[in-house]
Amino acid sequence: MNIRRMRRSDIDAVLVLVNKTTEEKTRLTYRELAFDDPGGPLDLSFLAETEGQIIGFIMARLEYVYIPFVEVCLVHAVLVDPEYQRRHIGSALINELSSHCHLQNINTIRTLVRQDDDELRSFIQHLGFHRSNIINWDKTFETWSD
Repeated sequence: MNIRRMRRSDIDAVLVLVNKTTEEKTRLTYRELAFDDPGGPLDLSFLAETEGQIIGFIMARLEYVYIPFVEVCLVHAVLVDPEYQRRHIGSALINELSSHCHLQNINTIRTLVRQDDDELRSFIQHLGFHRSNIINWDKTFETWSD
């Protein structure tokens, strides 16, 4: 297995994996992935491949959040082909991202986890993540009044 930085030219292959593993309503589009500019200056995404086939990826991006602004690596997604799960590929992707962030002096990696996703929460806790003191609050379009 090889882990490397994601590039714009990987988008089509990444979408094949996304479409293989996610429900239709949650699938990403080419436009959404291209907007994140894989390989660009703020992109911190990596992928895992074997024999030229992408078997997993981590989508992450450098963000500046909160007041005062803090530089964080925000993990948007970690996905591994179901045929390759339980082989520590997700852990390897997180570790590669962590090493890269350390070299770039990015001191915080943040990920968002659904409150009821016990499996994912257990996975990230095992990798050394802890609950942040930042609480996420959302206002969705459906709650706006006229």
